[in-house]
Amino acid sequence: MTKQQIEKVYIKPTLKLGYGYYLIQHSLIEAVKDLKKKIKGNVLDLGCGVMPYRDFLLEAGTIDQYIGMDLEYSEYHNKVKPDMYWDGYTIPLESESVDWIIVTEFLEHYFDTNAILKEMRRVLKPGGSIFFSVPFIYSLHEVPHDHHRFTPYSLSRFFTDNEFSSHSIYPRGGFNYSLIIMMSLWAKQAGSKGIIRLLVKFFLFCFHKHLIKNDKKYSTYQKGYTSFENHTMPSGLWGYATK
Repeated sequence: MTKQQIEKVYIKPTLKLGYGYYLIQHSLIEAVKDLKKKIKGNVLDLGCGVMPYRDFLLEAGTIDQYIGMDLEYSEYHNKVKPDMYWDGYTIPLESESVDWIIVTEFLEHYFDTNAILKEMRRVLKPGGSIFFSVPFIYSLHEVPHDHHRFTPYSLSRFFTDNEFSSHSIYPRGGFNYSLIIMMSLWAKQAGSKGIIRLLVKFFLFCFHKHLIKNDKKYSTYQKGYTSFENHTMPSGLWGYATK
């Protein structure tokens, strides 16, 4: 997607897309904007789907090669073909060959977190980094391949156990984001003609700006230090892990 397409789809909420979907995508593109400032060299987009952020990231002018990689039987390939296929176990690239790996909304679908982190670490150059995002508040999706809902602490443990030198984890939203997402998902399940669904949509239409403006995402979580406190409710997480 180009910058204009991203703003059209993800920055402005619509009743058609739903406010929950809007917030999920809006928070993710805000994270991708941060990535755009850092990304360079050879990039692997693992589990790439339709590669929605490729054109946006290429605008930075710092990427030498962008490789989209996915399973051969992915449902997304009717729209966009990846550059390479993989078997879901071994990344078909040489060791220490990429500077960045992008895994957006991917880790929750992979059954063995340690195994995939080891494999990603193998193909990363020394000092190379992973950019990741995962949901925390969201319904089951792509079943039966929806395996995890990570906390900041479980992610930190996985990165440490797999010998990443540093990592940082950020919340994609707080209680208000989580509330809007849950209400939107619940209203969707109430049926297209349900009066409750209409009332919820009207409430979100009237108050979503206030809820978003006053949302408290809290601070960052870095190795050895946390500001994710008890009873906080991140809607999702994103961050970096460096080899």
